[in-house]
Amino acid sequence: MNRKTATKKSAAKKVAKKKAAVKKKGVKKAAAKKKTAKKKTVRKAPAPTRRVSDQERYEMIQRHAYFLAEARNFEPGHELEDWIEAERFVDEMLKKL
Repeated sequence: MNRKTATKKSAAKKVAKKKAAVKKKGVKKAAAKKKTAKKKTVRKAPAPTRRVSDQERYEMIQRHAYFLAEARNFEPGHELEDWIEAERFVDEMLKKL
């Protein structure tokens, strides 16, 4: 065997080894990506809800009672009914928080 063929064969073997190594690394990277994908799907705990102060609740009721009265064209004599309805509505909404 002459020298040129021997060097060509050894060069071909080196290239084949590098290709095999690259394939193995590619498999490892794909496996690593799958593992990290699982981590991303973990659900976080919901953020704590903010408590509404008494002043904020009062203002919400006041605003809703105004809109109820406005819907009736501010007909007098229904102020207490509007206020009670607004309290009920706001309290129901705050329960959902």
